[in-house]
Amino acid sequence: MATSMTLDDLVAAETCTVALSYGLGVDSTAILLRWLHEPNTRPAPLDQIVVLTAMTGSEWGITGDQVRQYVLPELRRAGMRYIQVARSARHVRRDGTGVIILSDSTAPDELHIDGAYTLEHEMLSAGTVPQVGGARLCSVHAKGDPLDVVLHRLFGDRPYRHVMGFEYNEQARAIKDAGFNTSQRTGVYPLIEWEYTRADALEYIRRHTGVDWDKSACWFCPYALGSKQGRQDTLARYVDNPEVATRTLLMEGTSLALNPRQALIGKTRLIDELTTAGAVDVLAAYDRLLDSTAHALYRVRRIYRAAGGDRTRKSPRVDRSVQRIATGSRHEISAMVPTYADLGADIDDSDPAAIRAYTRRPTDLYPTVEELYVAAPAVVEDKQLPNFDTWWTELTGETQAAALF
Repeated sequence: MATSMTLDDLVAAETCTVALSYGLGVDSTAILLRWLHEPNTRPAPLDQIVVLTAMTGSEWGITGDQVRQYVLPELRRAGMRYIQVARSARHVRRDGTGVIILSDSTAPDELHIDGAYTLEHEMLSAGTVPQVGGARLCSVHAKGDPLDVVLHRLFGDRPYRHVMGFEYNEQARAIKDAGFNTSQRTGVYPLIEWEYTRADALEYIRRHTGVDWDKSACWFCPYALGSKQGRQDTLARYVDNPEVATRTLLMEGTSLALNPRQALIGKTRLIDELTTAGAVDVLAAYDRLLDSTAHALYRVRRIYRAAGGDRTRKSPRVDRSVQRIATGSRHEISAMVPTYADLGADIDDSDPAAIRAYTRRPTDLYPTVEELYVAAPAVVEDKQLPNFDTWWTELTGETQAAALF
């Protein structure tokens, strides 16, 4: 099948009944390889199966290398349809806006692992890091949303089985996923049916490729850093891949500048972990990256609301406004922040991540507000809700123009 680059060119899967969400990692790779090597395990003939990958654009390079070497040749030999998709914009809409088809082929010869609109770009432009806890919204937005659009284009109103790579000890995830079943979509979980743990999946891949399959994850994934072993493994990866490490530190550093409570690993800062680990080469490379990166002076405002009308309790909702005031070199912009002391700002230089000039501090009664000026890499886009200035004026009595120094 010829490569398509727009969603409108995507050909409906009229003969297909099964879609495999292929995340490039251990679990879905084990499923795919077993289907290819053991026909009796397939839920349908190969020409009735479509393989789908949503590219975040931020996967570790080793993942791409392994898939190119060991999986793409197998797909070519089998003639399986493999569709690679990505976001082309931050928001994906039901009509397909924001989705791009990177490749649609039964003889795939390239893995488009760089994606299009990457998760890294989304985090940097928002001045934040992926959030731990609750729904993994970064995965939902970067993978789930574009895949849902493609699945709808492929199957229309026809029923299909959606194969997910949940391990034998992840039955709770399968139960949760099954809650999204409809009269059209039915979730299928081969590893659970085969009673495959992660160790079983790794062994199956090793048997057919001769390699130990690396964990698939974005290189800034906080979940990969969440456990003691995962943190050790990821820190070692950073030491071996300083360019990736510095880009991750840039993301965290920008986030911390705007919000000192928003580190990559929950309350733990990646830069502190690398410092403790003695990764001096990585830290030196990061400092050089900051020196070569344009910086901006940002005005950051937040509105903290009361929870349930109780003025002593803070609502989880926080409204934020970010505005770029000036741009220049790291040294030029950083030197501007302390000068705000002459205009009455409270200068806080206690955080090694950034010096902040506070013009408003939040109180312990809600609603309350916060306002500060800070230097950070010039990667964050101006953003606020349409009614933010109205709410700000209601709470402070200040107009937008009067508040700016």
